Amino acid sequence: MSQAHTVQPKSKGAMRIKGVAAFFGIATSTAWKWHAEGKIPPGIKLSPRCTVWRIEDLERFLNQAAANGVE
Repeated sequence: MSQAHTVQPKSKGAMRIKGVAAFFGIATSTAWKWHAEGKIPPGIKLSPRCTVWRIEDLERFLNQAAANGVE
């Protein structure tokens, strides 16, 4: 039986794509691909070339994935 791990909220704020990639342990190109495919929460577009993701949205997404057994 596997045990679901829960990410504890660390802080409020936002991060850009490099932070999102590091958060999930993936490459930035994969993070953009997941974003385009809707596999991660939608980002907030601040300008045509600047998108950020709320840390609490990413943590909630990861917790829900862990609770559903997605690895």
